[in-house]
Amino acid sequence: MLTVKRFHTLDALRFLAFLKVFFLHLPDVPAFETYSFLKQGGGTGVALFFVLSGFLISDILLKQKLTYSAINARTFFARRALRIWPLYFLGVAIAFLGIQFTSSLGISDSNGYMPTPWTSLLFVENYRMIWEASHPRGVPLNVFWSLCIEEHFYLLWLAFFVFVPIKYLFKLFVLLFVAGISFRLLALVLLPGLDLNGAEILTSLDYFAVGAIIAHVLHFAYAKTTALVSIPVRVFVFCIALLFMIIQHVFYNQLGVFAISLTALVYGALIAVFVFGNSASFIISDAHWLSKWGRLSYGLYVFHTPVILVLLMLFKYMSLPLNNAPVLIVFILVSFLITLAIAAFVYTFYERYFLKLRERFFNS
Repeated sequence: MLTVKRFHTLDALRFLAFLKVFFLHLPDVPAFETYSFLKQGGGTGVALFFVLSGFLISDILLKQKLTYSAINARTFFARRALRIWPLYFLGVAIAFLGIQFTSSLGISDSNGYMPTPWTSLLFVENYRMIWEASHPRGVPLNVFWSLCIEEHFYLLWLAFFVFVPIKYLFKLFVLLFVAGISFRLLALVLLPGLDLNGAEILTSLDYFAVGAIIAHVLHFAYAKTTALVSIPVRVFVFCIALLFMIIQHVFYNQLGVFAISLTALVYGALIAVFVFGNSASFIISDAHWLSKWGRLSYGLYVFHTPVILVLLMLFKYMSLPLNNAPVLIVFILVSFLITLAIAAFVYTFYERYFLKLRERFFNS
C-alpha cells in the first residue's frame, strides 16, 4: 500500500493561484488604476495550478512505478475521476440551468457562444473556445477550459508512465518541455488564425513537464538538492515568484512562445524550494488558514464566477456603483466570502464524499 506524502505550503500556493484568478474575473472599474493593474494577468494563477498538477501527479505515478514496477491505470483513472468529475459536472449543470433560467427572464448574456452539452461533458470545451475565438455563455463554463486541459494531461501522463521505462522518464520530461515551445512555434506557422497558445495540452506541456522534473529530482536526487535550499534561498525565490505573479502581464506578450516556459520555470522554482529542504522555517503548515482555504481551491475556482455574476446583477439592481471605492471593496469582500462559504459547504457535504470513496480505489 502506498502512502501519500503531504507537502507543506503547496495548499497555500493553491490559494494564491486562485486569488489571482479571482481578481481577474472581478468587474472592470477603470477609475481605479491599482485595482485594474492587479486584475490583469489572471491566467498566471492557472499556470501555477498546472505546474502543481505536473508535480503532484508525477510524484504519485513515480511512487507507484518505483514500488510496483508498473502503473495501475484503472486505479489512477478512478481516483482522478472521483477528484475532478463530481464538481466539474455539477458546474456544467449549474451553467446550463443558469442559461435556461436567465433566458426565461429575458436577461440572457449575449456575449460568447451558446454551448452544447457534449463539448462540456466530453471535456473538449477548450477546443470549442479555440475554434470560436470566444468563450461559452453560462458560468462557470468560461473557466472550465483549464479543467479540460487537466483531464487531457491526466490521460497523456498516464500513457507516458505506462509505456515509458522509468530510466527514460527524466529525458522525456525535458523533451516535453522543449516540445511545448515547438508546438507553439508550429501553431504560429501552421494555424495562425487560431490562438492555441496555452489553450490546449500540447502548447501547455512546459507547465506539466517542469512539475514532473521536480518530482523526478525529488525521488532520485533529494539529498543533493536539499543541500542547496537554505532559508534565504527559499525567501528569495518566494519573493521573486510573488512579484512575477503580480507584474508578469507587463512583459508576458513580449516573450512570445517563451512566455509559458519562463512562467513554468518560475513557478517550478517556487514549488521546489518548499518541497526540498529540511528546515521547518518559512513554511506554511497544513493547519494554517491559507492551507485550509487552499484545500478548497477547486470549489473556489468553480463557484467564484457564478457568485460574482449574481452579485453584479444585485448591485446593479440596488443602484450601487462600483466606481465608488467603499462599494467596490464591499463587493470584493462579499464575493470572496460567499464563494468561500459555498466552497466549504460543497466540500463538506458533497465533494468530501467522493474523496473518501476514492480511497477505496487507492488501496486496491
